[in-house]
Amino acid sequence: MAKTKPDTPKDSKSTKQSTLAAFFGAPKAGPRPPTVKASQPFSSPATAGARNGSSLAGSSPAAPPVRATQGQATKRASSPAKASYVASEDDLTPPPESGPSSAAKAGSNGKNANKDVIEDEDVDMAAGSDGDGSPVPLGRRAKRKVMYVESDSEASSGEDVRKSKPTAGREGRGPRKSLKADSDSDEFVFDDADDAAFAAAAEEYEASIVSRSPSTAFSASPEPVKKKAQPKKGFVAPKRVPPKPTTSWNRPLSPSGSSPVSRPGPRPNQNRGESGPSSANAVARSTDSNSFLLTAAERKKLADKETRRESEQCFEFLVDIKDKNGNRPNDPDYDKRTIYIPKSSWNHFTPFEKQFWEIKQDHYDTVLFFQKGKFYELYEDDAMIGHQEFDLKLTDRVKMKMVGVPEQSLEFWVQKFLGAGYKVGKVEQAETAIGMEMRTKNGGKSGGTAKSKEDKIVRRELKQVFTNGTIVDGHYLSSDEPNHCVSIKENISESTGNSAFGICVMDASTGSFDLCTFEDDICRTRLETMFRQIRPKELVYAKGNLSVETNRMLRNILPVSALWQSFKNGVEFCSASETLNRLSAYFSIDGSDSEKPALPEAIEKLRDNELAMEAFGGLLFYIKTLQLDKDLVSQKNFNIYDPIREGKSLILDGQTLGHMEVLVNGEGGLDGTLLQLLQRGLTPFGKRLFKVWLMTPLRDAQAINDRLDAVDDLMSHPEFISDFTQICKGLPDLERLISRIHANGVKQKDFKTVVESFVRLQGGLEKLTRVAATFETTSIACLLRSAPDLSQYTKHIQSLYKADQDEKSITILPLPGADEDCDEADAAVKAIEAELNKILLQAQKQLGSKEVKFWHSSLGNKEIFQIEVPIKIKAPSNWVKQSQTKQYHRYYAPTALPLIRQVQEARETQSTAKKNFFGKLLAEFDKDRTVWLQAVKVISELDCLISLAKSSSDMDEPKCRPEFVDSPSAFVDFADLRHPSMCLRADFISNDVQLGAAQPRQVLLTGPNMAGKSTLLRMTAAGVILAQLGCYVPASRARLSPVDRIQTRMGAYDNMFASASTFKVELDECSKILREAGPKSLVILDELGRGTSTYDGMAIAGAALHHLATHTLPLGFFATHYGSLTDDFTYHPNIRKMHMQTHVDDQLKQVVFLYKLIPGVAESSHGTHVARMAGVPAEVVTRAEDVSDQFFAAFNAKLSSRRQSSLPLEAQADFAWLMRLVQGCARVEGVASDGDQLGMVRRALEGYIGGSGGGVGVKA
Repeated sequence: MAKTKPDTPKDSKSTKQSTLAAFFGAPKAGPRPPTVKASQPFSSPATAGARNGSSLAGSSPAAPPVRATQGQATKRASSPAKASYVASEDDLTPPPESGPSSAAKAGSNGKNANKDVIEDEDVDMAAGSDGDGSPVPLGRRAKRKVMYVESDSEASSGEDVRKSKPTAGREGRGPRKSLKADSDSDEFVFDDADDAAFAAAAEEYEASIVSRSPSTAFSASPEPVKKKAQPKKGFVAPKRVPPKPTTSWNRPLSPSGSSPVSRPGPRPNQNRGESGPSSANAVARSTDSNSFLLTAAERKKLADKETRRESEQCFEFLVDIKDKNGNRPNDPDYDKRTIYIPKSSWNHFTPFEKQFWEIKQDHYDTVLFFQKGKFYELYEDDAMIGHQEFDLKLTDRVKMKMVGVPEQSLEFWVQKFLGAGYKVGKVEQAETAIGMEMRTKNGGKSGGTAKSKEDKIVRRELKQVFTNGTIVDGHYLSSDEPNHCVSIKENISESTGNSAFGICVMDASTGSFDLCTFEDDICRTRLETMFRQIRPKELVYAKGNLSVETNRMLRNILPVSALWQSFKNGVEFCSASETLNRLSAYFSIDGSDSEKPALPEAIEKLRDNELAMEAFGGLLFYIKTLQLDKDLVSQKNFNIYDPIREGKSLILDGQTLGHMEVLVNGEGGLDGTLLQLLQRGLTPFGKRLFKVWLMTPLRDAQAINDRLDAVDDLMSHPEFISDFTQICKGLPDLERLISRIHANGVKQKDFKTVVESFVRLQGGLEKLTRVAATFETTSIACLLRSAPDLSQYTKHIQSLYKADQDEKSITILPLPGADEDCDEADAAVKAIEAELNKILLQAQKQLGSKEVKFWHSSLGNKEIFQIEVPIKIKAPSNWVKQSQTKQYHRYYAPTALPLIRQVQEARETQSTAKKNFFGKLLAEFDKDRTVWLQAVKVISELDCLISLAKSSSDMDEPKCRPEFVDSPSAFVDFADLRHPSMCLRADFISNDVQLGAAQPRQVLLTGPNMAGKSTLLRMTAAGVILAQLGCYVPASRARLSPVDRIQTRMGAYDNMFASASTFKVELDECSKILREAGPKSLVILDELGRGTSTYDGMAIAGAALHHLATHTLPLGFFATHYGSLTDDFTYHPNIRKMHMQTHVDDQLKQVVFLYKLIPGVAESSHGTHVARMAGVPAEVVTRAEDVSDQFFAAFNAKLSSRRQSSLPLEAQADFAWLMRLVQGCARVEGVASDGDQLGMVRRALEGYIGGSGGGVGVKA
């Protein structure tokens, strides 16, 4: 038949009509069709033409579509691709529209037709995407692949997993997808007018089709050809038919002469959130016109399909979200942890939906990973988070959106979600499918049946909730640093206005709780110090409790990623008495309950402190919501925390830790910090302990010298360090694993590693003890002797189990006699397996071949004990064939089936017994928890000492061991001191630093910008920290008396969160120093007073320096650009004037910085020279120099004219203080003693009087 080239349509309406005519053709009058038999395939008139056009045997691509007469059996192609056109889910849905070109492709034979269909399946559904089978394209969507993740055994477990029926000719393939037109001319959409016209045409068509029959041109079947033509691309028009009289059902819709409409319009898109009639009306509208053609069963099936689509809408309670108290998200009391689910919704849940929402309703703010077989799946909002945040493939399964990840990659995805700031929960299967079947069979009341549908589903339990601050499993932690969660309670004193705090610090990974309470100053020094030391990842507080100042300070200190968890004050964040009541579930409060352990000592000491107990109560409630309370509290690892540790260690407050870059640098990293420089630990727990050492250096001279002795011994015996390195190589985080063993939350392979590690440690400690006996001092030997003998404990544990290891996993099994339940379960399994082996022997004898054997699937306990028979041997007819390969057939023997079920149940019992045994084994190990932790403590301390030895050994020359001298006041004497971070640089300029003893205690430091003043200040503080830490110092000589605290005021910065300007921050820090510093302190003040006007800044700087030098009496540097201060304090005996040496070339207008500390006063700050170096325009710098000279001369002249006495103002202040003291109007204050202050005032006055020529001249 000749092919006709189609006419070009003049407009979009013509395109629509020509396309429809090409697809359906024009119907002819004919007799009413006879009744269709039940066995015949049924097709509606609207779809017969399209169906036959692609399915008749032997049709060519150019042949027009052939319409079969009603009731006439249509020939079906045998090709699977062709069958997939006709077959559908309900045999009523018309095939998807793809245009003539697609019809031609479907008409081709063999491989090509199948290939075309498969390729089209990669295209997302464009026609009938709403599932109603409409052949009209209802819209386009972007091409994307959808990944379906099915569970392993859920369908057989009784869960409500809905699946579509497989269509004919598509066994083993996914759900049918529509085919998209290859030609652009068939891609069109309908407007409202088209919809109405199409609907009217369809109704008239249905009414008239009973008396009409197709044209003979369309009813004639073409002769079959032996070789089918290849499909042609492009549009292929059918042969035109003779013109027919125009009727109401085929009247053209446009004057362009296009073909009449021959099929109904698109059905309205339901369940997509659009406004429209109800689903019942939609069903009626879609079936009214075809009702006389459908049987009752088919109409019911169509209605059920619409009802199912309606049920797949979003849950009603997710449209208007409320918490359990009925509060919406915009309500101040809204609880984001819960969601309200009305009682009516529970009645419509499937068993799995009910199981899911029972857990989710109390953890609505948590991303829940549900275990389903070998996968963990996210649903609803959690699935959307996974899809949007990490591009996990989203699947709409019934009502619930879903994404899934494999079980083996769960840890990776938990870390990803935690890193994004989400709470993550893990819901595990509490039983297997076989276990569920055993439970439902034995748990029913009558006849061994299950009680309800909910019983016929695998039980799942929320096992763990992860947050960044409460991670208990080290596998989910990205570093060895402590993982702190802090609970805080504040109380403001009405009399003083100062805040008192109760704080509880928890490290969930080690199970430790640190309680503390203190009354802070106005600057909240202790609180700041504590939070800078621990840097928590999560903060728990009571709603409305924290003051504005505390809130601002914490937000300024804590990292941005820190989580803030608030709870209702008095209800969830409970009172002290309620906290003790809750503790009664774990401990014996008054000693009356002998079965429970006694209250830990730390809690006993603070039980009367309300703030401390309330802080712990809030944290206890929080970890209970995470289901961690029993695992953590029962470890009894409670301590009292002192952030300052006065009298015990060198105090490094929060400002000093930040200014000196001890733990982190100014950018929040580790580069250049003392922690990075000194930490050389080999073990995770050793690294954590070293950080504590660095934050709290020693202050007792004897303790420092003992530590230095140990460092000397280690440096002189490198073989000891080498042996220790071999022992600790590959050592796991034993401290965290011991905590997980207590909580019964460790994997079997990790437990085996722990036991083997302690066995290795015991042998290593014995060897190290022998080597340490040869050291000159006893510090290392005493430390090693404090380690317990682990051999008896490890032997006892190893006598209880054996490890069965393969390539993928390690299984802990009890030794015979170690567990009675396991022995009984093993015997039961062996007995049943012996019966099955007898059946195998009978089969071998019956078939006469030794090649007959049992085959077991490696994917679980389902396909087991199948009899594998060579393909050449014929099996008995009563055997049930299961599968086959090229060489074997596999069968179930009827006599083996009952035994196979018995062995499955017996193995399930055996698995439960082994799991229980492993729990008993962990409990047995945990009985000696203190012994294991003591061994870990010894290793961690030795690791820290070796870190100090390595750092001292790697330090470049000159270096020395610091010498400590006990004295009532501190002093420092460093020769050729360098900064520890710069000591490897050959061009770094060293300096001598002397404070106290024979030299004044305060150095008034001057010099230009960039001359090295700030580096000198940091270098001095770092030298003191290293010396008292027990490390060598990068200097040729280091002699000092222990310092009790280092306080600093450096840098210019504001505090936006505290609403404090740069100058306010300076004065806050200065005020704290003046109150707390004493004769054993080291104080560093850098450019105090520069944040305000010149005169105010000079006055404040002068007054602060005078108070430090005369009354507070610490060691210190006072760096300033105020040159007049050097004149005012010329005669003060406790102030030494020094400056950083520079060389100025006045001709070249250049400054050369020599970075050397020398006595005297800097002639100028050389600010204009620095401006020239920075590239400021020359004319601006020249003008600035002139203004500077004029200002300097005017300032000196004005100052001289106002001076009314040759006695400096500072000396006048001393005289005034003495007069008030004598008159009783003043009293001696501060840390320094009365005698020290009075003695310094006397020396200062003598210096002033002696410097003025023996008298005091006062102008009239």
